[in-house]
Amino acid sequence: MRKSSLLLVLGIGTSVAAGLGLGAYRYGPRSPVVEGLFLGEQRVPDEGSPASWLARRQLDALGWEVRFHHDSEIVETTLGAVGVEIDVQASLDRAGEVGHTGSLVRRMREARLARRGQVFVPLSFWIDEAKARRFLESIASRFAVAPVDAVLDLENKRRIEDVPGRELDIDATLAEMRAASFEDGVVIPLVTRRVPAKVTALDLAQVDVTKVVSSFETSFSLFGSGAGRAVNIRNAARKIDGIVLPPGVGFSFNDRVGARTRENGFTLAPEIQGDELTDGIGGGTCQLSSTLHGAAVYGGLEVLHRQGHSRASSYTKLGLDATVSFPIVDLKLKNPYPFPVMIHAYFPQPNKVRVEVLGGEPVAKVEYGYGVGQSYDFVRRITVKSHLPPGKRIHRQKGVRGYDVTSTLRISYVDGRVEERRWFSGYRPSPEVYWVAPGYDEANLPPLPDHAKGIEGRLSEDATGTATASFPVASPAPAQAPAP
Repeated sequence: MRKSSLLLVLGIGTSVAAGLGLGAYRYGPRSPVVEGLFLGEQRVPDEGSPASWLARRQLDALGWEVRFHHDSEIVETTLGAVGVEIDVQASLDRAGEVGHTGSLVRRMREARLARRGQVFVPLSFWIDEAKARRFLESIASRFAVAPVDAVLDLENKRRIEDVPGRELDIDATLAEMRAASFEDGVVIPLVTRRVPAKVTALDLAQVDVTKVVSSFETSFSLFGSGAGRAVNIRNAARKIDGIVLPPGVGFSFNDRVGARTRENGFTLAPEIQGDELTDGIGGGTCQLSSTLHGAAVYGGLEVLHRQGHSRASSYTKLGLDATVSFPIVDLKLKNPYPFPVMIHAYFPQPNKVRVEVLGGEPVAKVEYGYGVGQSYDFVRRITVKSHLPPGKRIHRQKGVRGYDVTSTLRISYVDGRVEERRWFSGYRPSPEVYWVAPGYDEANLPPLPDHAKGIEGRLSEDATGTATASFPVASPAPAQAPAP
């Protein structure tokens, strides 16, 4: 009886084991990826290498479309262009877990479901974040909106409120990419962040516009070739008038005035190109930047960047000029004081522009001086112009000597402190220029003026001439002296 029972139990056990073995053989996985599995919405082929098949899909996926959007604007590109690829090994590892992990019963069940087409495994992706960042940086300007600083319109007695700007938040957008479920046509939001204005309405309220830190004034012509310059000086002055510099904040002339184009309000006028005057859009803007530089110097503002003209300017002292050329050559200033200051540019007379630095009481005496280390004579340049009628000549440009100039600024504060600043300006000589008709007899030209060493290309000797001088120039009236 015991023997029969034992044989019966053994028989049943053997049958179950055999049945499980047959089931495992029937439904268990026989490759790294179970039969019938869907990987990334596509069924893994029964034949061939899953890795090779997925590698081909990786190449195809580089061309999948991705759409970045912000509000109603969309930027279309491809996954490959933003550094996104299928991670072949990670995807195979995830697919390989199906039917290969857990209990025998679980593995058999997963394999059976896969054979029925009921198991879907998403693809894994990896992001080349350096490449993605470069792409986002390349489109950032499309979504940037510059903030608008608050300004006071002193002439019209009104306040213009500040308006915040925006910029693309690249790190936050990268986070959106990491969280995305990539597929052909995936949509990813572009994240922007608020950019506050440097000068707010509160800053305006803190400026005492009744107190003059410093001022500087220059004159210009309203007629002939000066008419266009006058337009440009007035246009540029409007763009800097009322600007407030909080303590420690810098100022860029080019950023404020913008490109010298007709669309930005500028017109044709004489300007320096090389060593000759020629007509260009925005000619005369340098006179305003030089006037501003003079006010900054006498106001004790910090001059971060200034470049002198290639030739001495007739409208200001040597060393006080400041040339500008958008977007490369700039005048940059900084407010070093513990209180905000305002730039006020206006026209006390039709042919005069004045720049004032407002906001504080004068607490120092400013003395500006310059020394000429060496001067250089100029030449006469004769240029034949085919369009001139016979016997015609035009005195195109007056000759200007060149100078090596060292400027010195001495600031004597009421508390006893004394500060000195020095800078160098190198002015090249500018030729006297005559335009003449073909065949013009040069003997009919006037004699060479003083400090002209000869005709260009026909100098008999190098008579440059030298001179050394020092010309101290005191600060304007005490009411225009700098504040601390």
